[in-house]
Amino acid sequence: MREYYELYMRCFPDYPTTPENFSTLLRPELAHIIERRDNSRLIGCALVHNNCVPMLCVDSEYRGQGIGSGILEDSEGYLRGQGAEKIVLGCGEHYMLQGVPEGPAVQFFEKHGYSAGWTSINMALKLSEFDADKLDIPSAPDGVGYRFAKKQDISPLLKAVEAAEVGWVNIFNDCSDPVLLAELDGTIAGFEVLSTDGGYFTTTNQLVGSVGCVGVVPHMRERGIGLEMVSHGVQWLKEQGCDVVELRYTWLESWYGKLGFKTVSRQWMGEKTL
Repeated sequence: MREYYELYMRCFPDYPTTPENFSTLLRPELAHIIERRDNSRLIGCALVHNNCVPMLCVDSEYRGQGIGSGILEDSEGYLRGQGAEKIVLGCGEHYMLQGVPEGPAVQFFEKHGYSAGWTSINMALKLSEFDADKLDIPSAPDGVGYRFAKKQDISPLLKAVEAAEVGWVNIFNDCSDPVLLAELDGTIAGFEVLSTDGGYFTTTNQLVGSVGCVGVVPHMRERGIGLEMVSHGVQWLKEQGCDVVELRYTWLESWYGKLGFKTVSRQWMGEKTL
């Protein structure tokens, strides 16, 4: 599988990652792989998981020759044969990039009939610049406390997740990372997943943490709980020795910007009906 990783790194230099992350996140051994070679050299490939294509790339010197179009057409043909009704670019069960990086690749997929309803944003926060006590954000209501979830919290946590974002229930049901809770009067008002080893796009010696699946139950929203909860989580990551926090797969650019997060990339969430 090393050659697929090396091709990825040549094609996506702005999204560097480790071989371990590549293998863990994309699971190429489980994918249907469509490839092109020049003699024995891998020059292009697509990974297909279920109805998703989380990676399609062609070496730069071979672009403009119809190789990418051929790989995409073969991917679509394979999925039609599997009975898929829609093809999604990125995301899904196994992915590295949640969509298509903004740039020429978007025009390529648009030309082939793909469209996107939104653009996903990746953000980052350098923790040397972060101080929770100096943030200018609204305070949560009196009585809101923050603590990490315990085993006995799983049932009320899943109910809170279902109320806030039903599509995340399976994520929390299988989550092994710490989950920070916001609690009011003994009831879970919000939650977020934290990881001290959550960096996707890094090959440096920095310790990169991540914040993900941030949610507040509907009737407790717009009260400052979410921002304050995330600030507590980021402070905890800093105390664990993290240098940077990655935030992926969001559209709340200005909301996270209040905490000091800065946008580092945008990804076009393309899909096509087959």
